[in-house]
Amino acid sequence: MRTITMVLHRILMTMLIVIAVYGIDARAGSFSVNPVRVELSAQRMSAVVEVENTSSSEVTVEARTFSWSQNSGKDQLSPTREIIVTPQVFRLKSGAKQLLRLGLLRKPDPLTELPYRLLIEEIPPPPSAEVKGLRVALRISIPVFLRPPVEAKEKMSVVLRRENDQQVRVLFSNAGNAAAALSNLSLSEQQSPQQVIATHSGVIYLLPGQQRELLLNSTRLPVDQPILIQAQSPSGPVALHAVIGSQ
Repeated sequence: MRTITMVLHRILMTMLIVIAVYGIDARAGSFSVNPVRVELSAQRMSAVVEVENTSSSEVTVEARTFSWSQNSGKDQLSPTREIIVTPQVFRLKSGAKQLLRLGLLRKPDPLTELPYRLLIEEIPPPPSAEVKGLRVALRISIPVFLRPPVEAKEKMSVVLRRENDQQVRVLFSNAGNAAAALSNLSLSEQQSPQQVIATHSGVIYLLPGQQRELLLNSTRLPVDQPILIQAQSPSGPVALHAVIGSQ
């Protein structure tokens, strides 16, 4: 353990010396995208996404489409030709906008929503001798859903487990035929909804038939008491109920 600590200390000191000598910093372009979610169907086989360069310099951008799946709660992307995007590579001057056109090349599944991702990524320019810095490429991933001809809805359930004195494990399941997107997640006692005991600020996507776990910090874990799980989704507020079970 002592040897590992000494090695890590030397690495850290080397990094600090490099930064001090060469003045390395992190630089990234900036662009915005609208909309941030796309839905396609047999009635709507194409869509338009606007990309705007909000930085002070010109950027080169690449757009690609992927089939989206999940395995044990982890996202997996595979290149696809079922949905195409044009243009795929383009330049944007400062303040300029570009319209991306998505086109559908397959029929919807008759029963289940199909998930895809549109990846919009900056291509960093070659390093310049005048600029001493680390260029960080900006990447934005937009969910694209192909709706079936039947009604598509998520069907959520949740199980809570006490991990230890200060953590609760939350297991979500989606038995529906559409993806669930939960944001602003909070846990509170059912009898006192205003008394929040745990939160999660990110967006949780759960594709049809999938499960996903979250480990949340909490200073108070009322075991065997009814818990209210609240969140926001594209279709409106979500409210689920569960009891924190012991380990």
